[in-house]
Amino acid sequence: MKPRHEALVSTATTAALPVAQHFGPNGRFLLLAHERRLLVDGQAATLGARAFDLLLAMVDEPGLLLTKNILLDRIWPGLVVQENNLAAQVSALRKVLGGELIATIPGRGYRFTGRPVAAGFALPSELTLALAESQASTPETTPADLAPVHVAPRTNLPERLTPLIGRDGDLAALGALSQAHRLITVVGAGGIGKTRLAQTFLLNQRLGWQHGVCWVELAQVNDPLALPEAIAAALGVRLGTGEPLAGLCAAVAPLRMLVALDNAEHLLSSVARVVQTLLVHAPGLHLVVTSQTPLRLAAERVFRLDALAVPSGPLVAAQALGFGAVALFTERAQAADRHFGLTDANAPTVIELCRALDGLALAIELAAARVALLGVPRLLSSMQDRFKLLTHNRDGIAPARQQTLRAAIEWSHGLLDEREQVVLRRLAVVAGSASLTFIQRLAADGDDSADHDLSPKRQSAPLDEWAVLEALSQLVERSLVSVLADDGNAEPRYRLLESTRLFALERLRAADEHEPLRRRHAQVLATQFDAQWDERHSGRVGMNAWEQQVTLDGANAGEAIAWAAQTGEPVVLLTIAATWLLAMSRSQHVERMALANVCEALSATTQPPQLRLKVALMLARTWTNHVKRRGCAAANQALTLARELARELTSTEPDRWPLYRALAQWVESASGLSDNDPAALVAAMAELRTLEDPTWPPHRHFAGINAASLYLGRPDINAAPAEVLATARRALATAHAAGVNPLADMGNLMNAELQAGDAHAAIRTGQALLARLDGSRLEYSAAFARLNLGAALLTVNDTARAQAVLQAGWTQALVFDLKPYYADYLALLAALLDQPQQAAQLVGYADAANLAQGNCRESNETAAIERARGLACAALGPTVFSQLHALGETLQDTQIAALAFGTGAAPSISA
Repeated sequence: MKPRHEALVSTATTAALPVAQHFGPNGRFLLLAHERRLLVDGQAATLGARAFDLLLAMVDEPGLLLTKNILLDRIWPGLVVQENNLAAQVSALRKVLGGELIATIPGRGYRFTGRPVAAGFALPSELTLALAESQASTPETTPADLAPVHVAPRTNLPERLTPLIGRDGDLAALGALSQAHRLITVVGAGGIGKTRLAQTFLLNQRLGWQHGVCWVELAQVNDPLALPEAIAAALGVRLGTGEPLAGLCAAVAPLRMLVALDNAEHLLSSVARVVQTLLVHAPGLHLVVTSQTPLRLAAERVFRLDALAVPSGPLVAAQALGFGAVALFTERAQAADRHFGLTDANAPTVIELCRALDGLALAIELAAARVALLGVPRLLSSMQDRFKLLTHNRDGIAPARQQTLRAAIEWSHGLLDEREQVVLRRLAVVAGSASLTFIQRLAADGDDSADHDLSPKRQSAPLDEWAVLEALSQLVERSLVSVLADDGNAEPRYRLLESTRLFALERLRAADEHEPLRRRHAQVLATQFDAQWDERHSGRVGMNAWEQQVTLDGANAGEAIAWAAQTGEPVVLLTIAATWLLAMSRSQHVERMALANVCEALSATTQPPQLRLKVALMLARTWTNHVKRRGCAAANQALTLARELARELTSTEPDRWPLYRALAQWVESASGLSDNDPAALVAAMAELRTLEDPTWPPHRHFAGINAASLYLGRPDINAAPAEVLATARRALATAHAAGVNPLADMGNLMNAELQAGDAHAAIRTGQALLARLDGSRLEYSAAFARLNLGAALLTVNDTARAQAVLQAGWTQALVFDLKPYYADYLALLAALLDQPQQAAQLVGYADAANLAQGNCRESNETAAIERARGLACAALGPTVFSQLHALGETLQDTQIAALAFGTGAAPSISA
């Protein structure tokens, strides 16, 4: 029989009820149905006839919804009465029972939430005595009335469960699954909350089963042969003589009940055998098992429990409380310290703490217990020492494995075989997540002299890559390793929860494998990144998809680069850094610049020429928009190296791609630098076109077309508007064919439309681009989009909209070092707003900023700054303009917003 669910119920008579039935907290209410009496703590309660009829109706259908119509028919059969009469009787009954035993379902009816007695069990002695006394005092009582008195069967659940927080969805999903299947295994990492979820589930289900529910704790059962006896003892049934499992099946075969077996992972095969036998011989039995590993039975449905939800970024307190991890921490912290409260000020720190604890329920509870002593900021900063810190559980009667974070993980670790323990500890050097191939190469035993520190020192056979795969599968099954996959087509990645990783790191150091594994980690990543460099322009994968794939190993790249810098491994560092610089998001501006500086210093030493070429190309690419002279110098070096390598090739048909790539980068970098001779650029573009191979994939042509777009933007090239537009459109089409995010090329198209004289087309393109960027994290692309849209709006003298767009972009310009580009248009904005003094200063600031970087202004920027210069000079006269221009050359970046957007006054000339 499946548990009963919310439904309409029919009329029941008093005769259907037991002679005596108790319910409520500690059984304090005793219902003597045939005597129409209710005892409260042994004393008779005063209830009217209709209120007593209401009580009988509700106790007869515990836990089920009773609609108002059903109750009206039950209590006033054959009569037409108003609903307010029912409400009055509910109120009268609540005065006796309290407000907790009758739940109102708005608009529908009522539900009795008490715990009525089920059949088949004897009353406690004190209630038996109360019943006997009440019956002895009633003259009409006969021996037949002295039927057996019943109490609820034991559940072994705690008398009071702490609130289950953040698991409403899981609880509902578990309930839905239990309706269709007799065996559910709740699987999850140690400390994730499997036990608490299952206990709450049983508590909610206790009224829906004829013979109740029962909790069976298996953690203390170490002998597989003792399983049947342990289950029988928890259920309160006798096995009799003979084989224990057969006796258990015989005892429970008639029962209709729900049983939970908690912590099955250490006796997995034995629990599976017992469960399978019970399912066959006890058809009324439904089972919920909690385990770190599934039982692998055909009838089993696995319910994998994930960590509690944690916000992905800072939120205000009210929003943060909507996430299970934050809500749990707050509730437990308030229980430990009544003065604690989640506020907008401390919510971001609490979120970071919950994220550091991976949303693990046990770890969050243990951390919350320390709030009064340490405070949230100190807790967060102490997470590296979490095993020393998280050692106190508010629940003092919890099993030992739940008393400390270390105990929880040690319990799981102790269930692993030797190979699984080796793979687990070696995974500790993975930062974030890793692919299966990466893990196999990382965790396998060494097979050469370079890996002598990782040679087998164990009883078991050496770990090859297939043995690593098998061990990893077991770690995933045991919920010690999490599987990450965005969709069915993505290659899965694997990661350790942070607490497990720190534990594994301790084991790695104890095995003297820490330094050898860090070396292996960096070498494996260098090999992978070297292959991915070649993959970038192969045409086999879209360039945007390529970047996303490489970015998955961003944390691993950071760890490996740090190790290589500390230990003096320049080839490993530069190999990783070259690919990482190619894949990094432009929004990682500060990190990119710092890594480029490290690479520049190392590449000056003697390195393989192919590697030096890679690094030089990436330095030029990184610096071109921000530090133009350094970018151009790096591009010069890359071109020199590419020509040297081309001369060394003996093949009759050498690969023209390396030289083409270097030449395209040189054109791109040199086009933005005012010092370069236009004739040299014209010659370079001509050579670039001769090197181009029409059979190349669009991934390779993209480098050349991008260089051509920047080349045609120089005013001294005097490009025809039609050529500028055609090149920009070709760049957009090539980007699409190469799988590149087209947003940057839409910005270039906007720039080309403006250069070609169609400002309105540029405005339309800019508005569409910003609409696509809205809500994204592509702040670098948004900064350029606002720059070009502001330029187009100023061209048609739409100063109001231009000011709003440029003001929104100026903050980003400060972050991404785009100040010189913005300054030209800010000067024109001030001039068009009839603020010539501000305009003159901003022209001076723009000229100084562009000169400092050696920028060659593009055609649109040149037109804007010359227009601003002319308007300001005409309004002020040459002398005053020159004075203000000189003053503008000394302005700091922090002064520009007030000057450009009307919040600051122009300085006095006399000053």
